[in-house]
Formats: sequence, C-alpha cells, structure tokens
Amino acid sequence: MNISEKTHIPFEILVATTNRTTLDFIDNMFKNNDLEHYHLLIINQTSEHKLLVSHKPNIRVINAFETGLSRSRNLAIQHAIGYICLLADDDVVYLEGFENKIMESYDQLKDADLITFKTITTENKPYSNYPKKATDLEGFYRKVLSIEISFKREVILKNNISFNENFGLGSVFQDCENRIFLEEVLKNKQIKAYFSPEFIVVHKPLSSSDDVTSDRYMFARSALFYKYHGIFAWIYVCKLIFSLVNRKFIKLNNVPHKLKVANQSIKTYKSMVHGE
Repeated sequence: MNISEKTHIPFEILVATTNRTTLDFIDNMFKNNDLEHYHLLIINQTSEHKLLVSHKPNIRVINAFETGLSRSRNLAIQHAIGYICLLADDDVVYLEGFENKIMESYDQLKDADLITFKTITTENKPYSNYPKKATDLEGFYRKVLSIEISFKREVILKNNISFNENFGLGSVFQDCENRIFLEEVLKNKQIKAYFSPEFIVVHKPLSSSDDVTSDRYMFARSALFYKYHGIFAWIYVCKLIFSLVNRKFIKLNNVPHKLKVANQSIKTYKSMVHGE
C-alpha cells in the first residue's frame, strides 16, 4: 500500500532534483544502505512532458513545474510526512547506518528541534572544519550545507520557517538560502538547534556555494548583506572583496567589476523587496 500524506512516519528524506524520468539516481545515493528501509519524498522540478513516477511504496514523488531550489525545499516541507526530516540533493551518498546516527542524536539532545551533521568528501576528508563535539548551532551555522540539515517538521511549520525563495540555485540570488533559513531558525528562541559531530553523508569536495570567485556568489552575498544591514551592506561588501584579494582568489584589477556586481545586486534586491 502506498504511503499517503495522512500517514506519519518517524523519518523521511526530502530529495531535490530536476528533470528526472527514472528513479535510477536513487540507487547510488543508497548504495551503502537498503533503500527499502527508508521513506523518501522527491521533488522533481521538470516540465509536463518529462515526469517522474514512483511505483515504490516508500518513495513519493511530486513533479513541480517551477524552478528554484528554495521552492523545491519549501514544497517538500509542506508535503512531508516524517516526524524528523532530512534535506537531500540528488548527488549525495549516504554512509551506512546514517539514520541511526540521526535518530540517536535526537535521543541524546532531547530538546533539539533541528540538528545539523557532518559531511565527508569523496576524498575521505571532512568537508568543513567542524566543531569537535555536539554544540549549539549559533557559532557554526554559516558553514552548514543543506544536506547536513535535519529538523522536526511540525516545529518548522508551526513557527512559519521556510526557505527564502529569492535565494538559492535557480532563483535571482543563487546562493545563501541555507544561511537565511538557519538565521530564521536561530532568531526564534522557541526552536532549539544543535550541531552533532556525526558523519552521515558523502559529497564531492566543493559545492556551488564554494565558488567564491564567481559573480553569482558576489551577487547573492551583496543582496544578503543588504537584507540584514541596509546601507551598511557596503561595509560588508568591501570586507568580502578585500578578503578575496588578500587570499589571492581575485586580483586587484577585478575589484571594480565586483563592486559593479554588488551595486547591481543591491539595486535588484531593493527593487524586488521595496519596489525602489
């Protein structure tokens, strides 16, 4: 019997993907685990002529005719049926027994509403410089990948937390969506958010958010700075550009161009949000 949306399950994985017509990609994600033991909700952003269908009782599919990773995440949260949900991309591989690590972390951190975990790269190295032990998420959230985020769905819905659909791949500002989501979580003192030092997933060494030299990155960051700091965003823009030059990621002769990108970003954000 297929799982209906009226059913409630302990754990569900919310997968974002695009233009899929078969479930073959799932096999690699769960090559270290038995796929039949897991419940998945797949959001497939596609066209009406390129649909994904699941005949597996533990895998639900929603074909969405819109674009944007944040929209995909929000749609998944709205239609999820898991008590605890884990965000997923279609290019990850889960470590053996990852669900046990997640559920045990919620047992240990009894007041936790959201817990982030660790990613190991395909080169067998930690993706980030993670804290050594379980801790409050406050000091670490800026480095968190979406594939490391788990949460109690009802708490997220009850507190009207969602991904900002102006940010993220496929949106106007193609980055920063995880940071904004987690900042909204941390601002809400009713939600308890933690980091757990458990590896759960494998990912290639770089993600789209690591392309710090790209105009896409500068465009998104500048909008993020303006969202939170208004006119003082330019202080943060200049600090970011100085950091990129200092770390030799960009050259001095690239600075005028980056400033133009930042200026266009802030103008775009003001026009979208404030109608200016």
